Amino acid sequence: MMNNGLTKEIKLFLGIPTIGPTFKEIIVSSFTALLATLCVIYISKDLLSYFNVHANIYILIPIAATSVLVFVVPHGALSQPWQVIVGNLVSAFIGVTCYQYFGNDLATAAALSVSFSIMTMSLLRCVHPPGGATALGAVLGGDTIHQLGYSYLLIPTLLNCLIIISVAIALNYPFSWRRYPSHLYYKNNLTNTISPGARANEVTVEDFMKAVTEHGSFIDMTDEGWNEIFEKAKQHAEYDNVHPHNIESGQTYSNGKIGKEWEIREVLTISNKKTVKYFVLAGENINLLESCSVKEFIAWSKFKVNKNNIGIWERLT
Repeated sequence: MMNNGLTKEIKLFLGIPTIGPTFKEIIVSSFTALLATLCVIYISKDLLSYFNVHANIYILIPIAATSVLVFVVPHGALSQPWQVIVGNLVSAFIGVTCYQYFGNDLATAAALSVSFSIMTMSLLRCVHPPGGATALGAVLGGDTIHQLGYSYLLIPTLLNCLIIISVAIALNYPFSWRRYPSHLYYKNNLTNTISPGARANEVTVEDFMKAVTEHGSFIDMTDEGWNEIFEKAKQHAEYDNVHPHNIESGQTYSNGKIGKEWEIREVLTISNKKTVKYFVLAGENINLLESCSVKEFIAWSKFKVNKNNIGIWERLT
């Protein structure tokens, strides 16, 4: 038992996940990344030659890291087109600017380029880790890159980013579970929604982790991170016992329960601020017309709800 506990602690400390990608996913991501890298190299070179554009460098080295994100974690928040294109572009701009103003002190210019890139990407919601390397490359890339000046933004940065995005869309599309960008996957793969009234069991950690595994695509989260999210969700469910201060006629309310205890009621009338007449819209007692005191109704209800356009009850904020 002690050895097992120590082994588990070492794995957690090192960040070795228990949930990993399937062998099929590994093969697909590796092969598509291979094709994408070849496309970036040859398409960039051929395009520039076709348009008679002379470029001392046509490959952005950090594009290799971008390729890892786009093809290994295609549904990751840091892998989407906005992050890839804007994250690299703003970082390239900052890197060139830092070199031009602080080039006499490369260490200072390099540090500032990475720092300002992180700040700007965060502000623009385009955080893309390879962007830091793009900025650093503009400072420490040597004379070949320094001579490009702000042309570094267009060639190779923008050119390579557009190619990698285009290739990622094309190569990932045949694999329905990893279509890129993530919107193409979620748009066509709507998860079946289970209404609270149809649920008979509580969600367990095992259920949650199984759902994570079934997601198919790699998700950048440690085991401890998943457990923390699950536990916090349970805590919010337990602590969310706030009841509405006032009940309004014509509004619809839920008791926030699951299974047979779940119920949706519509308030029909409120008499003298004391008695509520309501109609049960969903739950075990559907179509029941009943009344109770305002105090009892407030104690029963947890929040307002509304039925969306596909017939699912949603909580109103």
